[in-house]
Amino acid sequence: METLVIVCGYLICGLVGLIGLAILWLIFNGTIDLSRLISEPTGDASMGRFQFLIFTFVISLSLFLVIISGKDKDGKLAFPPIPGGVLTLLGISGSSFAVGKAIQFSDPAGIEDRPVTVTITPAKAAVHYKATQQFKADVARKPDAKVHWAVVAGPGTVDADTGLYSAPAAAEVPPAPYATVQATCVDYPDVTDLAVIMLA
Repeated sequence: METLVIVCGYLICGLVGLIGLAILWLIFNGTIDLSRLISEPTGDASMGRFQFLIFTFVISLSLFLVIISGKDKDGKLAFPPIPGGVLTLLGISGSSFAVGKAIQFSDPAGIEDRPVTVTITPAKAAVHYKATQQFKADVARKPDAKVHWAVVAGPGTVDADTGLYSAPAAAEVPPAPYATVQATCVDYPDVTDLAVIMLA
């Protein structure tokens, strides 16, 4: 009977280990997206999720080590009883996460859908004639959103998809020493940002 308990215990432990390896593999090849693992749907960081993630990993590892190091009084391998402290800590972790979410959503600010914003980097740039400048747009709360680029004032051109600005070969007559580049979120046409370019 003891042998059967040991075999079943280690089979369960091995199965859990294989599931863990499968999850790690799916994360590695991109099948499982981790971009929202510790953030809210709005894109804001979630300390509750982060705490729950770390605490669960620590307790799970502790439980795994307890199982594989289990021995009976004679020093032989045996499936050990699960310490109550480990299960208690895991329960405290889950309870604190649930309480934290309840407190968050009891406040209207916790469920407020914050607006999407786009920010161009750099906001100001000095570019020589015949040169180029790469701009980047960070879309808050919608990091995968597509951005459309355009020159809305002044000379030069910008790639509509990549944000690469190309200065003209020479100054225009009359000279226009400044140009303005605009980034617009395709899914949210009202969400835009501007960058100013000084030509020299």
